[in-house]
Amino acid sequence: MDSALIDFLKKDYPSHFRVEWDENTMQIRKEQRSKGKFEIRDGQPRIVQYTGRGVSVINNNSDIAVEIIDFEHYINLFRDTDAGIGRKCDFIINPIAGYDCIVFNELTESERQYINPFTVPKTGEEKEGKLAYAKKQLEESIKKFYEVNGFLDSYKKRVALFSCRLTDAKPNRIMSQSLKAFRKPQKIFSNIRAHEPLVHDFIFEQRIYNLEYRIC
Repeated sequence: MDSALIDFLKKDYPSHFRVEWDENTMQIRKEQRSKGKFEIRDGQPRIVQYTGRGVSVINNNSDIAVEIIDFEHYINLFRDTDAGIGRKCDFIINPIAGYDCIVFNELTESERQYINPFTVPKTGEEKEGKLAYAKKQLEESIKKFYEVNGFLDSYKKRVALFSCRLTDAKPNRIMSQSLKAFRKPQKIFSNIRAHEPLVHDFIFEQRIYNLEYRIC
C-alpha cells in the first residue's frame, strides 16, 4: 500500500494540472529505511549512501520506516507542463504510515565562503549565497503542494532542512586570520534552527555534514 504522500503525488498533484498519471511510463524514485541513521546524496544511482559518502545525515529515531522521495526527479516527470515549472528541492522524507513528520530536504556541496552572501572578486558581482538559494528551493517546493490543497497540514511536524557538505580543502584565508576567528563561527554555523518559520509554518533547519538531523 502506498503512503499518503505517494497517493498525493500520483493522484492529487498531477490531476490539479490536468495531467494523467501513467503507471506504465511514470515512476516515483524512492527508497525506504527503517529505524537508524543513514546518509543521502543527490545525483547518484542510489539515494542512500555508504557512511561517509552522503551530504545529508538523517536519523530515523522512530519505529516507523521512512521513505526518501527524489522530489526533483518527480517534478521533472512533468517537464513541458505547468506541473513541472519552478524550483524544486532534492528530497522529501516522510513516514510510510501516519503523519508524525515530513521533511523537505535541499542538499548542496560548497566551500564555506559561498554559503552566505558573497562578492565575486574579479567582477564585484554580489551573490546571494547557497543558504538563501536553498531557502528559495525549499519554499517553492512547499508552495507547489499548497497550490493543490492543504494536504501538508495533516503532518504534526513540518521541516525544511538545508544540508550542506563543506568542500574546503583548507580553511579560507579570510576565515583563518586567527584560529579563534575561524572556530567560533564554525560551531554556530554548523547547527541552526531558525526562529521564524518559513511558508505555511514549516520550520527551517540547517545541518553541516556530518551532523545528523533527527526526524520524528
